[in-house]
Amino acid sequence: MRVPSPTSRPLRYPLRHPGETLALYAALLAASAGLSLTPSRGFAAAQDAAAASDAATAAAPGSPATAPPASPVVGPADSKSEPAAPPPVATGARRASSHSEFGASGSPPPAEATGSGFDFGSYGRVGIGSDLRGHSGYGVNVVSHGSRLEEPAYLELNFYYGGTIGDSSRRWRIVFVPAYSGDLFHTTGNFSQNFAIRNAYAEVENLGLRGLTLWAGSRLYRGDDVYLFDFWPLDVLNTVGGGAIYAFNQQRTLVALHLGMNRLDDLYQFQQVQVPSRRLPGDSTVLTPQPATSSVTTLDRQRLVMSLKGTHFLRSLSSLPNGKLVLYGEFHYLPKGERQATTPGQLPVPLADDYGYLVGAQVGGWLRSFVFANLFFRHAGGLAVFGDLGKPTGFNADQRSIDAREYTLAFSGNYESRAIGLMAAAYFRNFRDGSPTDNGGFNEGAVAVRPTAYFGKYFHTAVELSYQVRRPLTVDQDRGVHLTPMVARASLIPIVAPLGRGTYSRPILYAVYTLSYLSNDAQYYLFDPQDVRAGKALVHYLGLGAEWWFNSSYR
Repeated sequence: MRVPSPTSRPLRYPLRHPGETLALYAALLAASAGLSLTPSRGFAAAQDAAAASDAATAAAPGSPATAPPASPVVGPADSKSEPAAPPPVATGARRASSHSEFGASGSPPPAEATGSGFDFGSYGRVGIGSDLRGHSGYGVNVVSHGSRLEEPAYLELNFYYGGTIGDSSRRWRIVFVPAYSGDLFHTTGNFSQNFAIRNAYAEVENLGLRGLTLWAGSRLYRGDDVYLFDFWPLDVLNTVGGGAIYAFNQQRTLVALHLGMNRLDDLYQFQQVQVPSRRLPGDSTVLTPQPATSSVTTLDRQRLVMSLKGTHFLRSLSSLPNGKLVLYGEFHYLPKGERQATTPGQLPVPLADDYGYLVGAQVGGWLRSFVFANLFFRHAGGLAVFGDLGKPTGFNADQRSIDAREYTLAFSGNYESRAIGLMAAAYFRNFRDGSPTDNGGFNEGAVAVRPTAYFGKYFHTAVELSYQVRRPLTVDQDRGVHLTPMVARASLIPIVAPLGRGTYSRPILYAVYTLSYLSNDAQYYLFDPQDVRAGKALVHYLGLGAEWWFNSSYR
């Protein structure tokens, strides 16, 4: 929902507690619902098209929509761009998030979708489950990216406020996305939650140069995903910085440059120690048997991350079938530092500067809306192997991680017709750390398919089958042999989809029953003998859940 730009000064709220922050978000949502003057194209107007959607789908069996597709590109048009096609009559999937119908995800919808004034969106998943043995339900994954069905709750509220600069082609926008992840209050009894700010940035489009977007701030910066594994195989960054995106050749070609920094609250990058105070500053400890002390920062290493991405679409964006090619690269740099010893009498530990790189590519194609396939390849070295928020493990003789290596090949695809839908995903990953003597590396892979039958407009049933396996490169230190943990899973998922047919139709309410088979190595690999979950070759999961997205940075 959207509220016209106010003319008065905005109120300032001194928020002292996460509960107050959440209350403000709720008030904003309630206010937007009550004051809406212009419907949001990404949500309210889409709901008004629900009845027409079914008629269009029935008129073209095997196709989710008969109208021309919306543009799959998130970005501004240049001076040579063709007039935009009118919004298509859509299935439930496209109504939930029109900008992701060709498999694109990871970024907020384009500024023209949220328009002027206030708009909002959301992504959320929440559920509860049991193992049918009296314990909480749990996932059993032996790979880095397994099934998403038992993932913990994750909630985003996406707030947008923007306007035009002169004519309607030049836009500005503020994007603010608080998020919650972890155990809900109902499972802990503690009235405290895990909140983070995923996006907080400003952007301008077509200012100075048509087709140019500039942004700065804190951003979750990523591309296309493998939905069944909740996995971004090529590009996913969390930085505070800025970037530029230039779209040309009638939006068929985009170049995106980004530079940012981050820092972990870990002794690998940041340290504060207590020292005797020279005076009595505000943080000193006084009136105790011990001398007054102050906190001083002895280590502060920010990681610099740069990325460059090029995307080219094979045909004009209104043409189907179509395809795209993506080339992507990253550079990581961490300056040197010195960590103070935590035990009296020991010497400081020097920390060498370190580097990392990533190169990758993506080939994607689609026949029509939500009938697509994406193939990803990624090679990383040094710091980039562990991700932008990861702490390296295993170092060479120079105490650097530059010798670490990773190779990943991933696939994601989707098919839609009036009667059925089919999601598919697979990946293989080879990883080794930077140590030449104690390699903690492994090979791993997973494959999953989720066929869905549409027994009517609103009631669907899906079956998800998956297999995953990991092979460590060294023998297990306790057993003295190579382990090969393996898990095979089968899930039955009845679904209620109020916006209609589609594997990507959201919101959904669902029940799920999963039966997982764990090999002996998997049982040993996942659980210590004292764990109540240990020693079980068959693991049950029976649960209920919901998932939604609209106008969100997830989809």
